[in-house]
Amino acid sequence: MWWFQQGLSFLPSALVIWTFATFIFSYITAITLHHVDPALPYISDTGTMPPERCLFGVMLNIAAVLGIATIYVRYKQVHALNPEENLIIKLNKAGLVLGILSCLGLSLVANFQGYVLHIVTTAAEWSMSFSFFGFFLTYIRDFQKITLRVEANLHGLTLYDTVPCPVTNERTPLLSRDFQ
Repeated sequence: MWWFQQGLSFLPSALVIWTFATFIFSYITAITLHHVDPALPYISDTGTMPPERCLFGVMLNIAAVLGIATIYVRYKQVHALNPEENLIIKLNKAGLVLGILSCLGLSLVANFQGYVLHIVTTAAEWSMSFSFFGFFLTYIRDFQKITLRVEANLHGLTLYDTVPCPVTNERTPLLSRDFQ
């Protein structure tokens, strides 16, 4: 079974890929139609004029739903692993509330483009950025458990396979904490 077929483990990857695609597609559309300066526009400026405004809004709303789903699944995982530790339960609930507020801020950015509420959307952009940064930092410990192994089957000493090699089926870890 592939990793994305096991439960809801595809959600964090889907969230990151979808959010990245949202910014890229609306940026490309805005640049193509000459609606923004290509150097470094604000995220919300790439979605102020139609049609990129519609694309930006719909895709960010989907990203907000994916974010809420990912945060809720993570909340339930932590709750299941630590059902009796009061400090972790409180931090987990605070993380859930902060994550949902971040996703609501993401939806606010998606639905109120333009300069009328530019201060609100700018504040929402910054809070969303810091919240997502903190959210993904919580996954660092999970990624430290991943080890990669490389298997090399040596069939010869030269490229043309003329002389057999005495070492076969050698397995060496690619990433390890034991490097010296």
